[in-house]
Parts: sequence; structure tokens; C-alpha cells
Amino acid sequence: MTMPVNIFYNYSAFQTPPDDKLKQLTEDVLLQENRESGQINIIFTNNEEIFALNAQYLNHHYYTDVIAFYYSKSGPVEGDIFISLDKVHENSLEYESGFENEVIRVLVHGILHLTGYTDETNEEKQNMHQLEDRYIEHYNLNLR
Repeated sequence: MTMPVNIFYNYSAFQTPPDDKLKQLTEDVLLQENRESGQINIIFTNNEEIFALNAQYLNHHYYTDVIAFYYSKSGPVEGDIFISLDKVHENSLEYESGFENEVIRVLVHGILHLTGYTDETNEEKQNMHQLEDRYIEHYNLNLR
């Protein structure tokens, strides 16, 4: 039995893709990764909050686009995905990727972390980037 995917807006300065599309993407990624969904919270926030979370819980003193906290190492995937819309906006300008595509990329990145992927080595980063590309393409195809 799948649990809900919840979306919270601690910050709403930017227009995100529709909630139902983000929830469906989350379920699709988990299905493709052969993982069952537990409760997953997607929290849209700003640079200040993500900096504070990064410092408090990861001892990293810099801005980032996404932080994922997972609560289950086995069984259904459960966790919180914090996404800085400020940083996503900055990334979309820097990489000329489009804001919506960048939201999807960081969401998929967070989901992949919840399922156990890491990005500590160049090889792991490359693997995650390829998976992100695949899921972005899947998402964009489903919008047509």
C-alpha cells in the first residue's frame, strides 16, 4: 500500500509544476527503481532555510538546491526532500535549463537519495545525472 506524497510550500516566490505532476513523478521514479513509496514530504523553501538545514544537520556551511533526509533504510521509501527554489532559479539561469526542468531535476535527485543513491564520487555523480536525465525525459513525455 502506498503512502501519500505531501507537498509543502514554506516559500512560494516561484511557480512550481503542478502538485499532481510532482506527486506522479515521485511515484513513477520509485516504481522504476522497484521501490515502494512510504510517506514522502516535498518541502519547497528558500536559500536561508536550506543553508540552516545544511549547517545544522550536515555540517555544510553553503547553499545547496536539495537536501534529502531518509527515514527508512529498508522497506517503503520514507523521507523529506527540501528544495531551495532560490537555488533552483539560480541553477536554471546558470545552466540555461529552464526553471521547471531544474525543479524536476532536483526533485528526482532527492528521490534517488531517498532510495539509496549517493553522489560522493565522480562515477556516482555521473550515474545520478544520467538517471536524472532519463526521468526528466520521462516527465516531459508524459506532459504531452
